[in-house]
Amino acid sequence: MLPSQHASGVSANAALTPMRPGERLGIIAGGGTLPAIIAHEAERLGWRPFIVAIADGRDASWDEWESVSLTWGQTGNVFAHLRRRGVSKLVFSGTISVRPDYRSILPSLQTLRMLPEILRMTRGGDDSLIRAVAGTFERRGFEVVSVQAISPTLLLPAGNLTNRPLSERHHEAIHRAQRAATRLGLLDIGQAVVASADRVIALEGIEGTKEMLLRVADLRGRGRIGASEPCVLFKAFKPQQDARFDLPSIGTETIRQAQEAGLAGIAMSANRSLVIEPQRVAEEAEAAGLFVLGIETALGEDPS
Repeated sequence: MLPSQHASGVSANAALTPMRPGERLGIIAGGGTLPAIIAHEAERLGWRPFIVAIADGRDASWDEWESVSLTWGQTGNVFAHLRRRGVSKLVFSGTISVRPDYRSILPSLQTLRMLPEILRMTRGGDDSLIRAVAGTFERRGFEVVSVQAISPTLLLPAGNLTNRPLSERHHEAIHRAQRAATRLGLLDIGQAVVASADRVIALEGIEGTKEMLLRVADLRGRGRIGASEPCVLFKAFKPQQDARFDLPSIGTETIRQAQEAGLAGIAMSANRSLVIEPQRVAEEAEAAGLFVLGIETALGEDPS
């Protein structure tokens, strides 16, 4: 079950607090529940959040906090918005399901001025893109901090969050999936792999974890995966990844997707992965008959 303190020694007391009460924290908000969780936690710590909603995050309601919603064509305006509110620190959180095509949008003047820089950033995989985006903020004097700096209790500890037992076959499946996910990450392709003890079932590409699990559910439904072949999902921290951005993560929706795909459980890199609403995830995994396991691996270590 969930421990009160992570195995890494990180506790809620280690969270980043403002230098002065009411100091601004910028939150670049994509989709999902994570940006609002971070905003609430930042507020509890004494920060005053300013939300910049982009992409999927523009569909959410941000009435609780001062916010601005930017289309892709207006993203060059973000620096002026942050400076106007006195923001010096910011955090990236949430999902972005579709990359922008800046060649086919009408940019604002500020975005137009940045277009050569933006087009260079959009080359490569997710990890290189996020590093490049962070670099554009840092070159302009902003400090980019991690999600876990604000809410360290979201980090997955080592060990099992549930009481579900693991068999030898489960451990073999985890090891196979972990090896594949680590190598996938080295190529900056994806973070997630589904495997059994005997074979790799699915690799995550640009479609994301949800669509990969839908594919696994379809394979199981068509008999391509046997009922006696327990499979696991492994989401790995990429060996070259900047720990401030895009950590492997799961939430209650992932538990439901894993159950529908007929998985036995989920494993991730301990202390370098996020569990959104960890108590609910542990409870729903237990009810679904799934384990959720944090695996400790030295940074850059190949589990083979």
